[in-house]
Amino acid sequence: MFKTACSIFSIAIFLLADSLWAAGKIACVGNSITYGYGFESWPDTTSYPHHLQNLLRSESGNAAKDTVGNFGVSGLTIRKDDASSYWKGYQFTPARNFAADTVIIGLGTNDAKVYTEWLNDAERAAYDSAITADFESFIDTFQVQSKPRIFLVTPPYVNNSAWGMFDTAIVKHVIPAIFRAGLTKGVSIIDLHSKFSYLENPSWYLSTDTVHPSIEGAKHLAEIIYSYLQKSELKISQNQTTLSAPAGFGFKWYQDGVLLPQETQKTLTISELGTYAVSVKIEENTQTQIMSAPYTVTDLSAKNEAEESIHPTKKAENFRYEKGNIYFTLSQNQTLSVKIFDLHGRLLVAKKVNGKAGENALSLPKLPAGRYVANIGNLPLHIFRF
Repeated sequence: MFKTACSIFSIAIFLLADSLWAAGKIACVGNSITYGYGFESWPDTTSYPHHLQNLLRSESGNAAKDTVGNFGVSGLTIRKDDASSYWKGYQFTPARNFAADTVIIGLGTNDAKVYTEWLNDAERAAYDSAITADFESFIDTFQVQSKPRIFLVTPPYVNNSAWGMFDTAIVKHVIPAIFRAGLTKGVSIIDLHSKFSYLENPSWYLSTDTVHPSIEGAKHLAEIIYSYLQKSELKISQNQTTLSAPAGFGFKWYQDGVLLPQETQKTLTISELGTYAVSVKIEENTQTQIMSAPYTVTDLSAKNEAEESIHPTKKAENFRYEKGNIYFTLSQNQTLSVKIFDLHGRLLVAKKVNGKAGENALSLPKLPAGRYVANIGNLPLHIFRF
């Protein structure tokens, strides 16, 4: 029970840390899943980038500002030497010239087609290496262009024998190649395969192919990606020669952009100055890895407790949920925002509250039975069951 509670709390920290991620311009780069294959009205009326734009508009309150670019092209692969390579596609140059602040790369699904049953082990290994190398090079092209924050997105579940696309190839070959590339280059990786599956909910997919999202699925896919994008940048803390990562379920450390393959603990002992970063596995039940903000060590005797910024000093003396109401105590009168999220990071309730010193009560709308996270101003996060 204690372990489960701690796991949920750790997830909540990453989902809802107070300092929200600044969206900027987002380039959605990918294949037909990004493009919006199968929808009657294109572009963007029901594709996942369109829904992602709507979520960002809702967060910012700016209905007119478009910051999400859809650079999806149906049928393309990541491999440079493939006839249908994204590198040769008409959106490759526009995607780079978009000069995005964040790039979401959703390629690899079509690369599964190459893993036919008559390949031998050496040929499979060669394709594995090519996919890894070409993802690494692809990441480099965007980092050179605009220094964006990059997210690799693993392919969702697919199964279509007519197109030669099988989930076994995705799981055994494509996804491991993506993780090798992402971890080598030090970028975030969203484990979409664990979050989006026909086996979990067939209505998320077009009934005709079991590959592409339906209108419902495109919206859900956008919500999944948005929940990871809106996480605050994770911050490293320093206590002299010890660096500490935020809470998580796995760690991979970097020094000056180079992966330190043997360093997989929450803390890292350092002996020299430099710029450090850590990739954190933030969830127990997925392989999603989120990169920290780079941390430059200029003094081996310094102390910098980054976690203080996650839990500001203004604290609630108590918090409770009871019969559709949440109760929290403030030390002074203040106007603060109240947000309620589910454990996937989806924003369900958002309002401004004029709080008073002492106990405050806030009535919630009817929510499905389950666990939720209350983010009340700068107060500590609280998980409650509705």
